[in-house]
Amino acid sequence: MKVIGCFLMLLIGAHLARAQDTPPKVKVTLVVILASEKGNVIDKALTAIAEEVQAISPNLKSFKIKTMECKSMAKDEKAELTTVEGQKVQFVLRQCANKNSKVCLAVTAPDQGEIVYESACGKFLPIITRYETKNRERLILAIRVMPCKSE
Repeated sequence: MKVIGCFLMLLIGAHLARAQDTPPKVKVTLVVILASEKGNVIDKALTAIAEEVQAISPNLKSFKIKTMECKSMAKDEKAELTTVEGQKVQFVLRQCANKNSKVCLAVTAPDQGEIVYESACGKFLPIITRYETKNRERLILAIRVMPCKSE
């Protein structure tokens, strides 16, 4: 009985040690948005983002969600997600949440160089890319990181 008890304690200890060695992860959400100069239809979920984008690009009138995808990432982990027409966006989580609940993320969007930014957790950052689809729709990426627990 003592041998079984010691064996169980060793297993539990090894499991706890592995759990503590596991780096913290955050969930990166990518919403692929297509915006057009034609029409005047805005998906209800995009109202706030559309207002922000229109302040910079007032010629964009219609906004629709194409896809939404999530990826769980640890510090320094790289990920690549597909947007539209085979175009890809690359992410590198540079820093998990700091004491101010901000995360540092590097994003490489289609037809653009790397953008490194610090973002508040739970907030979407819209990136208006230079990529235009065959239907003349502008590719916009909305990126959110959460949950955030400081390191």
